[in-house]
Amino acid sequence: MTGPTNLRVHEVSLTGGAQERLAWVYGTLGQGQSSAGLKIGGQAVTLRAQVQDDLSLPGTLSVDGKSTYRQPLAATSQKVSVTRDTAGLFTVAPQNGASLAAVYYTDGTNWVRLSGVSGRVSASPSSGLSGAGQLTDEEGAALGRALASAGRSQGGLAVAVLNDPQTPLTIEPAATETRRTALYVLPGVVTTPVGNNGGVPFPSGGQTTSPVVSGGNVNFTEVASGSNANVAEAAVQVANTAAAARALLNVAYGNQSGAPTVPALSSGETLVGVFLGQRATGGYGVRVVAANAQSGTLTLTVAVQAPGAGSFTTQAITSPWTLVRVRGSFSQINVVDQNGQPLR
Repeated sequence: MTGPTNLRVHEVSLTGGAQERLAWVYGTLGQGQSSAGLKIGGQAVTLRAQVQDDLSLPGTLSVDGKSTYRQPLAATSQKVSVTRDTAGLFTVAPQNGASLAAVYYTDGTNWVRLSGVSGRVSASPSSGLSGAGQLTDEEGAALGRALASAGRSQGGLAVAVLNDPQTPLTIEPAATETRRTALYVLPGVVTTPVGNNGGVPFPSGGQTTSPVVSGGNVNFTEVASGSNANVAEAAVQVANTAAAARALLNVAYGNQSGAPTVPALSSGETLVGVFLGQRATGGYGVRVVAANAQSGTLTLTVAVQAPGAGSFTTQAITSPWTLVRVRGSFSQINVVDQNGQPLR
C-alpha cells in the first residue's frame, strides 16, 4: 500500500457530550497522484486533496471525502463537573477518579482556560483549545470553533483535557509522527450569582419586566436556558407560585446536577418554561424573541436554532429549553415560531 509522504496523524478523542474520535491526516501526495491508500484502525481509507469545512487545516488530506477520520466511541462515565458564577470564577470537581490536565470553558463566543482543575478557580482568555493536550495551535483553534458553535445553544460548555488518552489507532503504513489528545465535553454549564451556591442562574438576556397592558406587547426577562431538560416532546409549563416554580425548574434541570433554588416570584408575575423536546444531537436551541398579551392569553414567539448541514455537534441526546419571567398572571399560553406556526 502506497501512502502519502511525510505522513503524520494527530488524534483527538471526544467523550461526554461528544462520543467520537477525530484524526487529522497530514501528508503530501506524490507527483501526479490524485489519491493514496491508508489503513487507519484496520480500516482501508482513501486520502485525497483536502475538502473545506470547519475542521480542515493546511497540510492535511481528506479521508474518504471528509476533512478528518472519524470513529464513534462508546459512552463513558462523567469526568468533571463545572459551575460558573457571575464574578467569572469557576468551581471544578473531577468525577469518577478522572485525572485532568486542564479545563477550558466557552460561552459559545469566547474561550477561557481555567487556572486549575479542582476547587474554585479563575480563568484567562484562550484561543479556542490552544495548548490542550498534544493538539497543535491550529487544531485547538479549529476544534474550539466547532465546539463553540455546538455549544451556543446549550448554555456554557466546558472541555476537560484528560491524562488518559484512548488506545492509539493503528496506522499502515506507519506514520512518521502520531499525537493523541483525550477531551471530555460537558455541555450545559450553569452560571449562578456570587454567594448563592447552586442558586438561580444569572439572567442571560431578554428585557426588563414592566406592567402588562390589556393588549399588546409584553416585556419579558430570560431567566435561564439549557439543553438537558427532562422533556421528550415540545411543551410549555407555567408557574405562578413558588411550588409551581420549583416543579418547573425540576423539569428544566431534570437531567443535570446542581438544580438552582427557586427564583422569587413577585405578586402578579408568571414564569413560563418553553421546552423544545428531545433532539438527537447538540446544536439545537430555543429562545423567546417576542411576547404579546391579548384578552388574558399570552403568546410567546420563539426562535429555534438547528445545526447547519455538516456542522460539528455534540453527539448526545439533548432537550433544549428556556425560562422567561413576565409581568402579569397568565394560565393560557400560546407558543409560536417566527412564522406564526405552533411550536412542535
